[in-house]
Amino acid sequence: MALAVLAVGAPGSGANADTKRELLEVKSNTAAAPRLLAPNDEGAAILAHNSLIALNHANLTGNYSVFRDLAAPGFQKLNSARQLSTTFANMRTNGINLSPIVLYQPKFVAAALIDDKGLLRMTGFYPTQPLQVHFSLVFAPVAAVWRLIEISVWMAVQP
Repeated sequence: MALAVLAVGAPGSGANADTKRELLEVKSNTAAAPRLLAPNDEGAAILAHNSLIALNHANLTGNYSVFRDLAAPGFQKLNSARQLSTTFANMRTNGINLSPIVLYQPKFVAAALIDDKGLLRMTGFYPTQPLQVHFSLVFAPVAAVWRLIEISVWMAVQP
């Protein structure tokens, strides 16, 4: 049973012309930077933790400015703090608190990988109980750092 399904800044799926141009801008801005490699499981866990805890802090405070500012420029262009507040209202309304994930290591569906557009993709879940926290995250290379460009988070009953 899914409680909340949220997606933000989805440039890889049905992106419009503006989004595609923004992704190209991100690529061109990072051309001089060293090519980033896909992180190992520990590095991927850090990226997942940081992203979901930043989202949790935004949900707890109702202030999405820092969450937005930590993301890639393409994400920032597509999402105002107000839009993010609206997008994640369901999590706030349902009192979803992601804090328990800090006690768990994420279980990845597959190893983090870099797609043909140079974006880092990872999908997995935290084995929290009674509901598991599932996520799909996409990161863009910005100034030799992976920064969030797409996020989808949902809760599901543990199988």
